[in-house]
Order: sequence, then C-alpha cells, then structure tokens
Amino acid sequence: MLDLRRLRYFVTIADELHFGRAALRLRIAQPPLTRHIAALEGELGIRLFDRSTRAVHLTQEGALFLEHARSVIHAVDEAEATARKITHGLVGRIVVGYASSIPMSDTFSGIVREVSRNMPEVELAFREVSTASQRQQIVDGAMDVGFGWSTAKNADERIRSLVVSREPLVAAVPVQSRYAGRETIAFEELAEESFVTFPPGYGSALNAALEDLSARAGVAPPMGATASQITTLVSLVAAERGVAIVPGFTSTLQRSGVTYVPLAEPYVLEQTVFWSEPFSSPCVERFIKFARSLA
Repeated sequence: MLDLRRLRYFVTIADELHFGRAALRLRIAQPPLTRHIAALEGELGIRLFDRSTRAVHLTQEGALFLEHARSVIHAVDEAEATARKITHGLVGRIVVGYASSIPMSDTFSGIVREVSRNMPEVELAFREVSTASQRQQIVDGAMDVGFGWSTAKNADERIRSLVVSREPLVAAVPVQSRYAGRETIAFEELAEESFVTFPPGYGSALNAALEDLSARAGVAPPMGATASQITTLVSLVAAERGVAIVPGFTSTLQRSGVTYVPLAEPYVLEQTVFWSEPFSSPCVERFIKFARSLA
C-alpha cells in the first residue's frame, strides 16, 4: 500500500519543481525527502522526476501519476474534513418524530429553523408518530428525537425530555353550534356532545387529556368518529360530526365551518422534546442544545 505521506511529498515537489523549496514547505530536511521520493519510485516501478544540478522536471510518467496522486490526497482530505464534521455534529442524519398537531406550533418551527440554519449539512427526516410511540421508537433506535406532549412519566430511564412550550387546550366546535361566539366554555357543558378523537390505542396525548378532563368534570361524553391526524379531526368538526379538544395553536388552522373556544378552566399540555442518552450521535446532541436554547 502506498504511503500517503510520500504522495504528499511527491505533489509538493511537483508544485515547486525544486527539492530545496519543497523541503522548506514540508518542514523536512532535503536528504530524507530525496530518500522518500526514491522509495516511492521504487514502489511504483517508475521514475517520477528528471533531476539535474540545475533543474527538476516531471517525467512523462510522473506527470500522469501526479493527476491521480492529487485525486487521492483530495479524497483523503475530504474524508478527514467530513470525519471532523461528524465528530462535531455538523454532518449526519436525524430522524425526528412529531405528534400530529405539533407542526402547527411556532415552537416546533422555530427549533427546526434554528437547527437547519446552523447545521445545514445535517439531514432531518420527519415522521408523524404518536407521543407514546415516539418514546418506544427512540429506545429501539428507530428514531432520534421526538416532539410530543408530556402527559405521563417515562417508564424507561434512558429517555430524557425537555419542555419547550406550554399550550392551553381549546374546544373546536362547529360554527353553527350554540357554543360558537362564546368567550369561554366549561368542559362539562360539552358532556352531551359527541367527541371526535384519535383512535383508541393510538397513544394520543390529546385522548389522554380528554379522559382526564372528563374524570375531573365527572362526565362521560360519547365518543364519535376517529381520525389519526389533527387536520382530519378539525374537518370532522366542520362536518358537524362532533366537537374536539385540541391545542390552542390549532386555531391557526382556519377551517371553514369551525371555531375555537377556550376552556373556562384552563387545561395546559406541555410540548416536550424526547431523546435518549447517551446521545445516538453528536448531531443529535447539537440538536438538543438548540432546543434548550429556544425552550
């Protein structure tokens, strides 16, 4: 195998066409430099330079080999630079999970924007996953970072979490309902309404919040149609299939036929970033640092 150091010596001499100047650039004495080039020529079985007392010239074989030597050195330099970037979390791939409603949050957009600006060579791959499933996929290594809702303590001690914002829940109701136009609404007033929700067993934090609200109010409202995306839930409300409990920022989704009414007794969910430690990669560690700075 060729000695990369000798290739660098050869390219430097080819640039200078002078052993003395090349030795100065390389910070090596001229005699050992000459020996290294002789050894390289021996390995290759070709003469690289024509040397006289007055001048140094590349041979025809040396000129042809120079192009390949430069390519090898460039490739090695690129590989070393990439390795340094990986070590410092500047290059890589992060799989980011998010609960259905999260992308409408300014906090989510702000963190992703900051990471994208400061880590342009890191690929972000996004997956819509329920909060409960995010934790398991992070433990399994299928996902690096999750954006969900903190509604229960994590069972796995490897999971770490950071609250990045707090979002009040509101009632999404049809514009033709008697609740439209109200400043607030007590949850128990909705006891007779059919609720559109995420499917049972989906692992939705909003379903868990609805159950908690019902228990607090001592009511058991009927459950209606189900859907796995927040936008579909809002569309079902517009279709007058029921009402829904959603994060306040969902009101930015201006869907015709739907209005949003704050709950009289505020109920707040914590938007939370999840990850595992030790970090799955240096770029994930940098991602979390940016999330912390914006929380």
